[in-house]
Amino acid sequence: MLDFYVELIEEQKCPIVRVRGEIDIYTCPKLQKILNEAMQNAKRDDSNIIILNLEEVQYIDSTGLGTVAHTAKTLSTTGGKINIVCTRPHVKKVFDASGLSKKNISIFEEESLALSAV
Repeated sequence: MLDFYVELIEEQKCPIVRVRGEIDIYTCPKLQKILNEAMQNAKRDDSNIIILNLEEVQYIDSTGLGTVAHTAKTLSTTGGKINIVCTRPHVKKVFDASGLSKKNISIFEEESLALSAV
């Protein structure tokens, strides 16, 4: 099993959640806790946008997808959105197949691009 790591940082008053490893039923509670904190920060700073960097994520299951979808839905109630950074085709495919990328989620190739879109 790969090590799971998640951190919350802030750049230009925008919360950035960086994840490494696999997002699954075992790691989702930790991810959800950090995403909740990021949503509070986004609301506090009036940006209402979270960047979720998945560049170092090798796998995401339906539980992980549900965690991201829940966060996106919560943000959408106040006009917020999630900018996802993802370069792995098989992880991108999960978002495309789910239809989430047509909601308030945008996918970017680089964190700098996601940040400049804020």
